[in-house]
Amino acid sequence: MNTSITKTILAITLLLIGTFSRVSAQVLPTTSGVSLFCEGADLTLPAAPAGAVWIVKYSATQTTTPSLGVPLVSGNKIAVADLKTGYYYLSSKSTVDGSCESELQEIPVYVLKPLVVNFTPADFCLESPLAQVGAVTNPDATNIPDLAYQWYTVTGGVETAISGATAKDYTPTAPATVGTKTHRLKVGYVINGNKYCAQWADHDVNVTAKPVKPTITPGTITGTATAVTF
Repeated sequence: MNTSITKTILAITLLLIGTFSRVSAQVLPTTSGVSLFCEGADLTLPAAPAGAVWIVKYSATQTTTPSLGVPLVSGNKIAVADLKTGYYYLSSKSTVDGSCESELQEIPVYVLKPLVVNFTPADFCLESPLAQVGAVTNPDATNIPDLAYQWYTVTGGVETAISGATAKDYTPTAPATVGTKTHRLKVGYVINGNKYCAQWADHDVNVTAKPVKPTITPGTITGTATAVTF
């Protein structure tokens, strides 16, 4: 086969592969220009240009011809129920009859599923702290394996971070304070060094004092040996 024809076919093949890859791409937390949202949030656009309206379309994968229209609340907001991971395509159009629609702006969006956070509270004696064992379910572990942890004490609704307590499990440092104290484990996704969409769990932990030293006089102890004469 002619060398120039072979090179042409190869170039076309690579172009088609590149185009297919781009068009079929799905949004990931690391996608360039991605906007991250916690599940349950809406997306608010700036106001449309004077005399124009926004038009928004959606596609689960990257495309040049989005077809699924997205309704807007108050002209510039994508409601919670309509916000999901994928590509949103934004254009504007004048309200004047016969006006042209602008070119599309691509907006990649990734919606973070809520983490499920809990821990098993372990009451302990003042001198023998026990581990508070965390339990975290990461529904997005495939795409976002890294999580950040922080333990707190909570008093009157105000949380205070416990220095150094940044792992899933936490063992208080003796001596602790006697009494009941609310502990909180807060966990968030880590993406590009930033933390997102924290969830937490609160439980009371009871710390009891060491009992006082017993005082027993010899005369009150029974079953002791009896002196004998021989």
